[in-house]
Amino acid sequence: MNRERAIMDDWYPVRLAPRDGTPVILWIEDEEAPPPVPVTVGIWETDDITGLSHWRVFGGHYGPSERHTRINALKQ
Repeated sequence: MNRERAIMDDWYPVRLAPRDGTPVILWIEDEEAPPPVPVTVGIWETDDITGLSHWRVFGGHYGPSERHTRINALKQ
């Protein structure tokens, strides 16, 4: 088992992260260029006008990806 995979075993899938505005550390899993450490923080927020909810992500300097990425949230 590689080091990154061993570290990722202590993380939850993002579907289990709180949806109440609590900030969470996000690890974006990218098989082509995995970051050695988590680099992104996000919060779940709801738009007051549309009522739609989404992740607001801070610090994701890797930019959007055309390929599928899996996001994981740190276990607390």
